[in-house]
Amino acid sequence: MSDIESKIKKAYELSDLLYSRERDRISSELKKDLPKISNSFELRGIFYSGMHVNKIFNRKLEAINQLVNFRINQDMKEIGKLFDVVTSEICEKIYERVKQLVESQINNLKFEMEKFCRHFPGPDSYLDLIDSRIKDEKNKLISYTKREVDIFQKQSESNVQRDKNKEKKFIISKIIEKVDSINSLMEQNYKIKLFVIQEQKIWNNLFEPCEDRKDFVLYITALSSLVDWINIKKLKDSLKIEPKTGSINYLERFLQEKYSNYDLNIIIRLRRIFAIRKMFVHKVTQESIKAIRELNVEYPNINYEELWGKILLDFYASLRQLEEILLL
Repeated sequence: MSDIESKIKKAYELSDLLYSRERDRISSELKKDLPKISNSFELRGIFYSGMHVNKIFNRKLEAINQLVNFRINQDMKEIGKLFDVVTSEICEKIYERVKQLVESQINNLKFEMEKFCRHFPGPDSYLDLIDSRIKDEKNKLISYTKREVDIFQKQSESNVQRDKNKEKKFIISKIIEKVDSINSLMEQNYKIKLFVIQEQKIWNNLFEPCEDRKDFVLYITALSSLVDWINIKKLKDSLKIEPKTGSINYLERFLQEKYSNYDLNIIIRLRRIFAIRKMFVHKVTQESIKAIRELNVEYPNINYEELWGKILLDFYASLRQLEEILLL
C-alpha cells in the first residue's frame, strides 16, 4: 500500500469513527422521539391513522437525512485535509460510500415501516403509500449525494486555478444564465417572472474579485438581493396558503404546492446564504457561525475569498435544481 493510499485509508477510518458516534447520538434521539409521537396520537384517539404513519415515517426519514449529510460532509472534510485537488476516483469512492449508506438505511426504513403498519387495520393502503414514498426519497438522497460530491470536486479543482477569479467568473456567468432560464420557464408555466432584477449593475459587482471582508459584505449583500427580488406579489396570487413574510418562504411555499417532491436543499442553501449575510449586516449568531462551518470554512479566522467561492457554488446549485424542477 502506497503512502497516499495509507493516508486515504486512515482518513476514511477516522470518518467512520466520527460517523459511528454521530449515528449513536441520532439513534438515541430517535428512540426518545418515536414513543412520544405515538403517545400523542393515542391520546387524541387517532393512533390508527395515516397522519400517525406519516409522522413516524418523516421522523425516521429526518434521522436518515442527518446520517447521510454527516457522512458526506465528514468524508469530504477528511479527504479535503489531504489533497488540494481531489481526483474523480476519490470522489467516486465517497459517492459509493454514501450511496451504500443510503441504500442500507432506506431498506431498513422500509422494513421498520412495514412492521409498524402490520398492526394497523387494513395495512395494505398504508404499505402502498410507504413503498411509493420510499422510492422517491431514495432517489432524492442518491441524487443529492451525487450533486454534493460533484460540487466538492469542482471546489477542489477551483483551488488550484492559476487565475482564482476565472472559476468564479464562470460560475457567475452560469448563475446569470440560470436566472434567465428560470424566469423564462416560470413565464411559460405560470405567467410569472420569478426574479425581478431591479438593478442590472448588480452583476458587475459580482464579477469583481473578493479580497477582504469589505468585498465579501458587498458581494453577499448583492447576491442576497437577487433572492429579495423574488416576485412575491405574483407568487402570492398563485398560492393556496400564504406563508410567513420573506422571499424564501414564498418560494418554499410555491415549491411545496406545485412540486411536493422537490429537493429541500434548494431552500436550505438559500437560507444558509441569508444566515451568513445576517452576521455581517446585523449581528453574529450561532446560526451564522454554523452556516459558515457547514461550508467547511474556518471560523473566526475566515478566508473570505474561499467563503465567497463556496457561497457562489451553493447558490448556483440551488438555481440549477430549481431549473431542473421547472423542466419536468
